[in-house]
Amino acid sequence: MGELDRALTERRVRSIYEMWSRADVEGILAATAPNVKLATTGQWTGAAPPSIGREALGAFLRRHHLELEKIVSVLHEIVIDGDRVVVHRTAVGRWRASGQRYQCDFIDFFRFRDGLVVEFSEYADPAWIDAEAQVRT
Repeated sequence: MGELDRALTERRVRSIYEMWSRADVEGILAATAPNVKLATTGQWTGAAPPSIGREALGAFLRRHHLELEKIVSVLHEIVIDGDRVVVHRTAVGRWRASGQRYQCDFIDFFRFRDGLVVEFSEYADPAWIDAEAQVRT
């Protein structure tokens, strides 16, 4: 993979996080393939069972934005290997229902094809998952 391709992939990834922080669901969907695969993992799979397609991804993102307000997402590291990208980030936000703030580390995995996201999965810090469960109950 050439340096230009790597730089373009990094710009795409950063753009997706910027759109996420603005709740720009349509912009994110435009950056994904029609049959995009979304999977969150571990205990959090109940929040977003694995799904396929832009419609399912859009429903997940809209629900997510109704529940959580993103304040900032700090990207600590972006590793690009061909069509695959791994991101370590910290998200800070607020639960809309309670007003309680949260902070969580995530490891996110992307796979690209023809410049579009075809797979996305994220792994949340288990300590946050436990705190999230307490907020929801």
